[in-house]
Amino acid sequence: MKGGRIAGEQVRITAATLFQNRDYPVLADYRSLLGGLFQRLYGLDRSPIERIFPASTPRDFTLI
Repeated sequence: MKGGRIAGEQVRITAATLFQNRDYPVLADYRSLLGGLFQRLYGLDRSPIERIFPASTPRDFTLI
């Protein structure tokens, strides 16, 4: 297990980065995260991942 780190994009929270001046911005594209995870766990190529999660690029954050 790899702990003690933050995976993915991070931004400083200011009034300019908040959505509608109150909500945290959405930074995680879970389609990319799950696509990368499935790709690594099951040895899938990009084509089945792109069929399941269109318009998304699989990213491997080496979470496990």
